[in-house]
Amino acid sequence: MTNGRMIFIFLDGVGIGKPSPSNPFFVSNSEYLPLYTGNPGWPDRTPVKPIDPLFGIKGLPQSATGQTTLYTGQIIPRLLNKHQGTYPNKLMRKIIKQYNILALLKKNRFRVSFINAYPVFAPFFTSNHVNIHHDGQIRFSKQFPEFYKKRISVTSCMMILSQQKPFDEKDVESEKSIFQDYSNLTLKERGLHLPEFSPEKAAEIIFNKSREFDFILYEYFQTDIFGHRKPIRECINLVENLNRLIRTLVASLDKKTDTLLITSDHGNLEDCSIRTHTLNPVPLILWGNNLEKMRNQINTIADISPAILDYFTFNPD
Repeated sequence: MTNGRMIFIFLDGVGIGKPSPSNPFFVSNSEYLPLYTGNPGWPDRTPVKPIDPLFGIKGLPQSATGQTTLYTGQIIPRLLNKHQGTYPNKLMRKIIKQYNILALLKKNRFRVSFINAYPVFAPFFTSNHVNIHHDGQIRFSKQFPEFYKKRISVTSCMMILSQQKPFDEKDVESEKSIFQDYSNLTLKERGLHLPEFSPEKAAEIIFNKSREFDFILYEYFQTDIFGHRKPIRECINLVENLNRLIRTLVASLDKKTDTLLITSDHGNLEDCSIRTHTLNPVPLILWGNNLEKMRNQINTIADISPAILDYFTFNPD
């Protein structure tokens, strides 16, 4: 096994936009998320590399095709000749079953974890209640909540297929897991009695979880939700808090043994003048030691999964 660890933070719906008043990443002057053209990179000169989510396919990029591409290395928009959907269809699930990064790393005896929590509904997101067949057909138990049957995300498929037990609200409370809205405010609004986590506390939880595994994945999709719905002042506040999280996390990491990867599936939040996804490139942020090879390998979102596999295959013991 590799001596290195990788923390993969997936930020849904963030691209590299113009340095304009409608770009909250530019307005907030976030040093760890400088997602605008002509940016200076990180304070330590770690570059923010623009990578392609479009593959020459017309139309706005979408979450299902983008995330399936990102986590499997298979170029789904070219396969379908379109960008499609929020949740993966039968064909995408078939590809996720065969190629997803969590299952492939686990098969090769690496310790992996998708650290997002599934409060209240965690017991249902297991192979006992969700069965994804080799052809991508998905079958549910009679007890599975009807609301979620058409809302099985790419990462949920990956978690189920890698046979990981999902984390629940008790794991959030005991700081063993983290919700996609790390603050827990959306959970508190639903009536769950959970602590409110600051960006610094969220960074601490992510760091502590990363000590237990070779590879962890954290998915944050409030960025995409805010890009679709929220006024720019709230988007700026979101970015500033994310910047605090990343700053705190990096301060805890060891550059010799830790690698941090941050990327996205499509643009959105970087242009608050519109409420749709964008045609902008998405960021690739790679922080750690000796990562020039990996950075050069990645030019599109389809290159991310193969580059991660290469990182773990060829890093020395």
